[in-house]
Amino acid sequence: MASDFPARLNRAMRQTDMTCSDLARWFDRPRATVNTWLLGRIPWGPQAKLAVKRLELLERSIKSRGEYWPVPAKLSWTDREKYVRGMRHDAERHHRVPNMRATA
Repeated sequence: MASDFPARLNRAMRQTDMTCSDLARWFDRPRATVNTWLLGRIPWGPQAKLAVKRLELLERSIKSRGEYWPVPAKLSWTDREKYVRGMRHDAERHHRVPNMRATA
């Protein structure tokens, strides 16, 4: 699953019109780190699980909150930062674990 991380990240970037800086804000990681992910590096170490979790959160947000993507081009850089962080916080608040139901 983690081996396709760069491809999934690039696909999400295209779908949302996010810049590398926007993604750095979404992942709460340095821009240089996110840039290496976009170029093909796979996250590793303690932050890898969080990176994969945040990518899955972004992908779910694209599917479930599609009316808010892509990031509006008319936003200033400071408003863009607030928008991306707000979308991540919104996605975290509305993230639901699928119900597990016993079958008979």
